Amino acid sequence: MKRAFLFFIILLLGCPAIVRAQIDARYSQYFMTLGYYNPAYAGTSEKLNAMAIHKQQWAGFSGAPKSFFVTADMPFSFAKTNHGIGAAFYSDQAGLFRNTVVGLQYAYKHKLFGGVLSGGFQLGLANMSFDAEGIYIPDISESPDHTLDDEAIPQTSNNGMGLDVNFGLFYTHTKFYVGLGVMHFTESEIELDENISTYIPRTYNFTGGYNIQLSNPLFELQPSVFLMTDMQFMSADITARLVYNKMFNGGFSWRVNESVILLLGANIKNFQAGYAYDFPTTAIRKGTAGSHELFLRFSMNLKKTKTGQYRHKSVRIL
Repeated sequence: MKRAFLFFIILLLGCPAIVRAQIDARYSQYFMTLGYYNPAYAGTSEKLNAMAIHKQQWAGFSGAPKSFFVTADMPFSFAKTNHGIGAAFYSDQAGLFRNTVVGLQYAYKHKLFGGVLSGGFQLGLANMSFDAEGIYIPDISESPDHTLDDEAIPQTSNNGMGLDVNFGLFYTHTKFYVGLGVMHFTESEIELDENISTYIPRTYNFTGGYNIQLSNPLFELQPSVFLMTDMQFMSADITARLVYNKMFNGGFSWRVNESVILLLGANIKNFQAGYAYDFPTTAIRKGTAGSHELFLRFSMNLKKTKTGQYRHKSVRIL
């Protein structure tokens, strides 16, 4: 296993001068983390929202990917126009590579056809690092053809930083929503050292969802879809969730040609929590127990209440 991992590192770093870096997570609860994929989602609700999500992919694999995303957003009004602002932090680690993105989000909102159309962008920085101390190098006596001074193998840990810009459109209506996002628009090239550089490929995503009120008013069916592509590979999620009394929900997703996903969630007062378990349907299931994902969100109403409390329209008041 260690030798296979070393071969992968040598192949990755030794063959091309520029390495293609895919840093976008595929969250199974994408319908709860739309702000990660689309900055136009900022300020969609009339609440101050703070959320965090953690995913451990392919449990049981050494060095398997794990990601963490946290964001906060809120709406505000200025000169009779509506806007949204937000801040986002994302960290992903896979093997010896770690990627970190921090960004600020802004969205402009306009009423259209009975709903709200939002256009937004995220301006941020992406940092990529490689932990050379974690490289396993076989003993020369075991591999006589191996050399310790291979230029393809970094001798020290390296990191680099680049500009990262996202754009998006998001439309919400009483019963449905659709969104289109463009991530890493600048396709920034990041130099890890004098011999190795990487770039972040531009990715596109589309999402849509609909709320179907069933004959029993306590139940609501929420189908949704999510597509993401870098024009070379595409991932597609098809989801159906059943919501009971606007408090508890559960359902399933199918990630096409990859996994089946169990979804569970609860919404109690200002808190919302969710869990997703991904069971792979490909040959990788022989080596992993699946993937786990935990989600938590806190929401605070910003509207003025009947008790005479102030309505917060500026982040300076919060």
